[in-house]
This record gives sequence, C-alpha cells and structure tokens, in this order.
Amino acid sequence: MASDRNTEKRIFEAAKAIFHERGYHGARMQEIARRAGINQSMLHYYFRSKEGLFEAVFRATAGEVLTPVFEVLSADLPLSEKLDRFVEIYIDQVSANPYAPGFLLEELSHHPDHLRRFAGDRGKVVFEKLAGEVREAVVRGELRPISPEDLFANLVALCLFPFIARPILQTVTGLDDDAYRSFLRRRKREVRRFIHHALKP
Repeated sequence: MASDRNTEKRIFEAAKAIFHERGYHGARMQEIARRAGINQSMLHYYFRSKEGLFEAVFRATAGEVLTPVFEVLSADLPLSEKLDRFVEIYIDQVSANPYAPGFLLEELSHHPDHLRRFAGDRGKVVFEKLAGEVREAVVRGELRPISPEDLFANLVALCLFPFIARPILQTVTGLDDDAYRSFLRRRKREVRRFIHHALKP
C-alpha cells in the first residue's frame, strides 16, 4: 500500500513538472512515465488517461495558488488589512509555484471551464464580498471612487506581472536570478504602498 502511494506520488510530481513546463498539448505520457521511473503501462494503471492526470494536476495547482487567496478575501478583516494580506499571500504562493501562473493562464485561456469546475460559485461569492466592502469604503470616504472590478484587476496585475514577464524584466533590467528573487521579496512592500497611495481619497 505504501509502495502504491509512493509510486502514485512520483507519477503526480513528474506530471506536474511536465504539464507546468509544457502545458497539456506539449506533455507526453511517455515522458511522464520516464521521469517517474516507471513504464507506460504502469502509468495508465494509476492514471487511466492523460486527461485525468492533467485534471488532477490542474486542481492541485489551482488549489495551491487560489485557495489561500480565497480564504483571505473571505476573512472578516478591515479592508486595508485584507488588501495587504492579499498581496503578501498572492506573491508568496506564486513564488512557491513559479510555473503555476503561466500554466493556469495558458490552460484557462483555452478551457475556462476548468476553473468553474474547480471553484464552482466560490470565486463569485468571494468577489461579491470584496466588492461590497469596497463600495462601502468608497461611500464612507475611506477610498477614492473606484469600481471593485478595477481594484481587483489592479491588485492581481501588480502581483502577477513580475512572474509572467520575468524573462522580459530580467533581460531589460539585467537582474540575475538571486537579484530577481530579492526584487520579488521587495515587491510585496512596494505593491502594498502603491495600492494604498492610489486609493487615497
């Protein structure tokens, strides 16, 4: 039993690495089996199809990145603290899963139903809670007039762009990998400052 679990885990980790690097269409089951150290018939014993294996990887990746974000946006916190924690958690989660943003965006651009199957109505519920808090803060004069959609898009873009555009930014800035990791750590503080300054009434 333990051996079965170890084999399944090896397959999953190999598939995750290859799907993240190459997407669904670029991945080959033979390569996944080879990286996992098994033959292809054993791979099909544990995961009957490429589609099933991909779905498992997609759900795990989306869960690692999005679940903590959903949790902070659902929390009963002051809006300013919620925005700070969103930035911290989002950048931390993506830093820990550097291939995840490109993988998720690429697959969702072709198959948006993947996210609906993963999140159901949770994403809409979470956003509506945030939207209500933003509208109330605007009415109270705590924020400048801004739509919840614009605020959310700004947050995600400011956090996500340095990961999606890393090759471009490193080429332009000349930052090596260590320097870029330091830049990403500083990015949390900079995005928080930028957002709070931009939202001042």
